[in-house]
Amino acid sequence: MKKLTFMMLLAAFFTLCFTSCSKDDDDSFAYPMEQLYGKWKAVEIKVDGKWYDVTKYPYTRFGMDITFYENGKFYGSGYLGNGSGTYTVSGKTITTYVSGKEYAVYTVNSLNGNEADLTLRMGSETLQMKAKKQY
Repeated sequence: MKKLTFMMLLAAFFTLCFTSCSKDDDDSFAYPMEQLYGKWKAVEIKVDGKWYDVTKYPYTRFGMDITFYENGKFYGSGYLGNGSGTYTVSGKTITTYVSGKEYAVYTVNSLNGNEADLTLRMGSETLQMKAKKQY
């Protein structure tokens, strides 16, 4: 349970991470940038090989979302509060920044229309999650 709680907190941290980015070269992203722009909501996280739905009780408290803007900025809200920052993209990687410092790195495992599968890396910790585009 402690590990699940830690992973849920890390997933919630996703909001704060995604709330601080700076945009690089649009053409370097492995997916059409238009797919990235908009509001994304985390819907599931994977802990110990099992997926947990963060849109349903008792995990709703770990809910979070992020909005990516075309100008290289983003805004995130959720479990750990609200925030904004910048992001860069390269290949299948989105790197987020808070106050100019690297905060989190997301590997986009898949991005199909309004659904994304992501791996979040913060330091030596990683977390897999699924997100859905809201608009």
